[in-house]
Amino acid sequence: MGAISEAGTTVDWPVELPAVRRRGAWVAHAGDVEVRLTNLSKVFWPESGYTKGDLVAYYFNVALALLPHVADRPLTLKRMPDGVGGIYFYEKDAPAFTPSWMPTLDVRAGTDGRVIRFVTVRDVASLLWLANAGCIELHAHHTRGPVQERPTYAVFDLDPYPPAAFDDVRRVAALVKVVLDGLGLRSYPKTSGATGMQVFVPLDGRLEYRVVRAFVGALSRMIHAADPASTTLEWEVARRAGRVFLDANINRAGASIASAYSARARWDATVSMPFAWDALDAIDPYEWTIATAPAHVALHGDPFAPVAAGPGQSLGAALDELRIAPD
Repeated sequence: MGAISEAGTTVDWPVELPAVRRRGAWVAHAGDVEVRLTNLSKVFWPESGYTKGDLVAYYFNVALALLPHVADRPLTLKRMPDGVGGIYFYEKDAPAFTPSWMPTLDVRAGTDGRVIRFVTVRDVASLLWLANAGCIELHAHHTRGPVQERPTYAVFDLDPYPPAAFDDVRRVAALVKVVLDGLGLRSYPKTSGATGMQVFVPLDGRLEYRVVRAFVGALSRMIHAADPASTTLEWEVARRAGRVFLDANINRAGASIASAYSARARWDATVSMPFAWDALDAIDPYEWTIATAPAHVALHGDPFAPVAAGPGQSLGAALDELRIAPD
């Protein structure tokens, strides 16, 4: 466990958090906004000694790469005010203490028409505020803005069940790429920050969720037929053992997923790390933590950038070729 600095951090960050001490608290200036930071020395990861200050500093250091992937998307908040060993809870509605400058989105959700006031982010200040609120993980929805009808990407979520391991995930991810390449579709992988992986396909935003889900479901069935020993489509968890679950249902309105560069609430402080396809055989999902990721991102940039920046792709030709009818 490293020594805790006066500012509550234990890591030698590439860029120090621009915070100053004021009346018992720390204050960071981001543009015209002043973000009050509290309890920075509280240990959030007991086994490594990483603190809440380290979490805030991590998000400050990766903000340039991370923000395009979460900006203007509703965020489901997983708040862990005492770190990974403490209690946690999910929030969709913006907390009562949300400051007036914090961006929010009023989203009409579900069949009852209830409006949920989601928190979102648009800049470094709003990102730091979330970290200070104990949001270790950033769970972003698949659509930007208040109208949540058409996703900007499709997701192939690859989740291994023991004794299946990350090597099995690599093999299945390679199959996903082969199928998508055959359809002329660009795709971008990232580690989940845990045991799995996600493959994103940036879209032009013209299709409803049900069509995108049908597309991912149809390709998942093809991949399972090609490798039934390594993959599963089973909804009964007990029947997934030893295989990689292909979860097409993540492609639905209201669902969220840990964003690229999101820290994860694991004992080892891993992050969800994008990588280039040619690194598939070498990627180690446990190598990338809040302490190691910022320097790598600063040196190599963001291989996931096209997912946020586009251009998005049409699924029209692929749907026609595969004769996919949405459910």
